[in-house]
Amino acid sequence: MKTLNLAGLLAATALTAPVQAQTAPSAADIQALKAQIDALQAKVSELEAQMQASKAAEATASAAPAAPAPAPAQTAVASAPSWKGAPQFEDKAKGFSFKPTGFFQFDTGYVGNPDDAIVTANLGGWRTRARRIVLGAQGNLPGGFGYKAEFNFANGEVGYEDVILTWQKDGSPLLVTVGNAFPLAGLDAVTSSKLGSVIERDQSTDAFGFGRRIGASVGLIDPKDRYTVTAGIYQGPISNSFSDNQWQASVRGTWSPRIGDTGRLHLGASFQHRETQTQVPQNRYRARPFTQITDVRFVDTGVLNVNGDDVLGVELGGIFGPFHFAGEAHKLWVDGYRRSIGSDVAGIILENAPDFFSGYAEIGWYVTGETRGYKGGKWDRTKVLNPVDKGGIGAIQLNARLDYLDLTDRFSSDLVPTPILINGGQQTGYQLSAIWNPVEYLRFLLQYSHIEVEGGPYAATVVPDSTRPLDQRRYDTDSVALRAQIEF
Repeated sequence: MKTLNLAGLLAATALTAPVQAQTAPSAADIQALKAQIDALQAKVSELEAQMQASKAAEATASAAPAAPAPAPAQTAVASAPSWKGAPQFEDKAKGFSFKPTGFFQFDTGYVGNPDDAIVTANLGGWRTRARRIVLGAQGNLPGGFGYKAEFNFANGEVGYEDVILTWQKDGSPLLVTVGNAFPLAGLDAVTSSKLGSVIERDQSTDAFGFGRRIGASVGLIDPKDRYTVTAGIYQGPISNSFSDNQWQASVRGTWSPRIGDTGRLHLGASFQHRETQTQVPQNRYRARPFTQITDVRFVDTGVLNVNGDDVLGVELGGIFGPFHFAGEAHKLWVDGYRRSIGSDVAGIILENAPDFFSGYAEIGWYVTGETRGYKGGKWDRTKVLNPVDKGGIGAIQLNARLDYLDLTDRFSSDLVPTPILINGGQQTGYQLSAIWNPVEYLRFLLQYSHIEVEGGPYAATVVPDSTRPLDQRRYDTDSVALRAQIEF
């Protein structure tokens, strides 16, 4: 305080010295100088008070216990669940995600009994069934790993859908899949049953047994969605016993170049080599009449004693705005055919064997302007442009399909004096479908099918008075089916 007062006096002296050197100060000058000195003294007092307050605060802080250090900022916090048909939980920083999944399909319909000739309770009436009641989950794990597990609870028993573990690093085309999955068959077979243009997949899927098997595959999936190349090896369905040693090797490739702003093509091919189990080397090829509301099969080879078979498939498709087309053809060659017990060459492998064929072609049009979804070499979900919750009418799609299956073959062998006939029958379906998606995860599908059959196990029953050979007797019938589906 004294030091500061002395500084003020010196300042005052410095200010008054020039004045004294000249003339004696007037009373007004003295008064003005005194005011300046008082102002300086007030400023010094204010600064001194601030210094004392600062010292007191520092003393108080040093005496108080040390406050804990603030926690380091988290780099990322798990976000709230998002909604993608169902709640999805995700921690992008750590690489975890989890989403419950499922879908319910309820079918009702009618399959006509041709000429009311087939004695069965499964034709000629209106029937309803739960086609699929699937529940499961899917998600991601750190390091590019993913998982999916789905189980079908329809018909009072548990069936296995996709139960797989995958690995694919971000941005990498390499995809490894292990588990129970479709073994690289055609476009219709590998596309989800939730997204088909008709109620059931094409006849080759049913007749040639393109069901899920447990195994592993390695594929190159273009991140820009231009091509896929995948090879895999599989055993039997996941529900089979350990003694089942059937197996198959498969490969499938697709190429989908873009055409203009909204168009793209789909070209694909697949090959499957399949070996039956050695304990019971048998296969059976048959198909339902384009719906599973009946167990009756108008085309059926019966059980054949075979070592296995080979299946070659080709695919062609295209998307052009609201229009799409698709077609597939599959040729199956039986390997290691043996005549049944009781024949003259029972148990002997013949040098020739039957072969079968299946193919379909379809066209479709979104009346409401949507474009059919496509991704990774298969059909994908279509985005509804004007859902009903936004005041629109949803998405409406019309489709027409011609589906043909030939399970009849007549062939010869040096060991058999007369030609061998496999009278599995030929089945042709002329199908029309209308699909309404009010919103993206809800679907109603109405389908009409006109069914023409030639030969097969019921030819003699339905057309008993015909003079044609059994494999050439023809008859027809119709079916109508409706599906209600919800997924999440």
